[in-house]
Amino acid sequence: MKVHIIKRETLKPSERDEMYAVFSRYYANVDHSRFRKDLESKDWIILLSHQDSGIVGFSTQQIYRHSGPSGSVVVVYSGDTIIDRAYRHHTGLAGAFGHFLRWAIRECSGLPVYWLLTSKGARTYRFLPVFFNTFFPAFDRAIPVKFKVLIDALAVEKFGACYLAQTQVVCHGGQRDWLCEAEHDPALLGRDDPHIRFFLERNPGYAQGDELVCLAEVSENNLNGRARRVISRTEVVWRE
Repeated sequence: MKVHIIKRETLKPSERDEMYAVFSRYYANVDHSRFRKDLESKDWIILLSHQDSGIVGFSTQQIYRHSGPSGSVVVVYSGDTIIDRAYRHHTGLAGAFGHFLRWAIRECSGLPVYWLLTSKGARTYRFLPVFFNTFFPAFDRAIPVKFKVLIDALAVEKFGACYLAQTQVVCHGGQRDWLCEAEHDPALLGRDDPHIRFFLERNPGYAQGDELVCLAEVSENNLNGRARRVISRTEVVWRE
């Protein structure tokens, strides 16, 4: 298994095609031109590949500066993300994401860094407690005012009127892609897990592509023990 962090401009046409092939296996209502347009808006791509199967997973990343009433922050926004079901036991994609976050901390000249995640599925949302000590929204803590203000500002900036501030959900009205029915694993959704129950309660339209907007501070203090272990065990190759 190989794990790469790639500058988007260096992606080869064949890699783009393989990414779309993986994506279209697990998402419904996909559109190739929309996929390409979204990809062009990103800065970095995390790729997971296997010598026998080619690209088996990826996550697209945008990094940008946002200026608000409280000052400037750096935002890491994760876009399209998927791993082939046969390789979900492998932690390479998660480890590479951790390397990318640490790179963002180093590169951003002391500015606060935040991860902006929009969750279409419980498995995606479940990544937050696996990786971070604190994140929002969460079942066991209220959102501090400063986080709520920042979440709303970032979501309105990206999604406009599709974002509903009261629920922190982006409703696309069926105009975007959503996870295939087979991805809504009954065993996962039925698990006695407070994080999964919270996601299902907060985002009841997830099966139609509604997205719960989430935010976590990116700092060494906010990375939990499991995140540190996964990062330390993952070797990545950068391509710029």
